[in-house]
Amino acid sequence: MRKCACGGKMGESGGYRKGVRYSSLKCAECGEELMTMPQAKSFMRSAEKAKRVTFSKWGEALAVRIPAEAVRQYRLKAREKGAFVFEKDGFKILPSTA
Repeated sequence: MRKCACGGKMGESGGYRKGVRYSSLKCAECGEELMTMPQAKSFMRSAEKAKRVTFSKWGEALAVRIPAEAVRQYRLKAREKGAFVFEKDGFKILPSTA
């Protein structure tokens, strides 16, 4: 197990940054968080693949524009049903084809 500069033990940690999940090491004593090179490379690859979406007002609700690449990949159709799932750090939209 790695040690922090303060002498504390580093443990596995992680979270979300800019909508992308990451893993890291976090000191149990001082709370400092850092990424190893493989963790940083994995985060950068995921961040590059992440797509930006636009939220639009639609009555009292919001609508999300889904990138064309995802529409093609999951063969989504207009008015198709799906599931909106609440998660600890955000939400997930699952198409009925998943």
